Amino acid sequence: MSNCTIRAIKIASTAALLSASVSLTAQAAPKVATSIAPVYSITAAIMQDVGTPVLLIDQATSPHTAKLQPSDAMALQEADLIVWIGAALTPSLEKPIETLPEKARILTLSQIDGLTELGVRTGGNWEKHSHADDDHDEDHDEDHDAGHQDGEHEEHDHDGHDHEGHDPHVWLDPLNGIAMAKAIAENLSAIDPENASRYQANAETFQARLTASMDTIKKDLEPIKDKPYIVFHDAYHYFENRFGISAVGSVMLQPGVSPGVARVREIRAKLKELNVACIMAEPQFSDKILDTLIEGTDTKIGQMDPMGTNLQLGPDLYDALMHYNADKIRECLQ
Repeated sequence: MSNCTIRAIKIASTAALLSASVSLTAQAAPKVATSIAPVYSITAAIMQDVGTPVLLIDQATSPHTAKLQPSDAMALQEADLIVWIGAALTPSLEKPIETLPEKARILTLSQIDGLTELGVRTGGNWEKHSHADDDHDEDHDEDHDAGHQDGEHEEHDHDGHDHEGHDPHVWLDPLNGIAMAKAIAENLSAIDPENASRYQANAETFQARLTASMDTIKKDLEPIKDKPYIVFHDAYHYFENRFGISAVGSVMLQPGVSPGVARVREIRAKLKELNVACIMAEPQFSDKILDTLIEGTDTKIGQMDPMGTNLQLGPDLYDALMHYNADKIRECLQ
């Protein structure tokens, strides 16, 4: 065998080894399945430079009414980590998650430590709701978190149920987003310790960005914080509480259930009585009824979005979603 032939074989062998090494590195990233776009975005931000998660529920679909597709079931089965808010938000995921093997690692974000939790608002009319009530909720949260630290609340891998009586739209408080990012980074580090430093660095970057955004949004919303508006469904309690703005009710009493004649009459009366400046549509639901609601009033139609339907899916979506909703509220109420 000639020297040229031997050299060619060595080069080919080295190339094959390098290719195999690259392939193994590419496969080393954990497989992560996430429930909704904001959760996907936080997870993608933590996984930057390591891997990319999978999204189970499309941005344009309400998580309350979403149906699991066969491909989603496969993604759940193959995932090293599943990140979701909980069954109260995405009931279609509850049974598939409960039937996963015991080894499946499930992170239920509605149950993590350090989370601000607010009660479910009922009746669709909240003008009597005060920020003192929110302070009470936050005091309760401090006690709740202390209970976690004292070991009074034991976590279970497959307990998908949210804390009873709490609003599941927890991600719309950016401080909760920061807490979620930390929990995601911790779980990823546990299953992928080789990249733990990267996950931690990404979590710190995420926190710094969100902290700056909160300061900006607070200043932007200050001039309109006392102006009343109505949301399409009660998804924004956490956003309102964090930034001190004043939604006074919701069109729908239950997600996906159109208001009846009595509710329409009630909303129209409220628009005039409280001089409601805006009623906010939502891309996950039909807004045909809004024209009927505002007829004969000075109320304008705006839009808010809990999912980021029209935002680019990726690690920047979560921060962009906070700014999007703040901008839409300010534009409508100014």
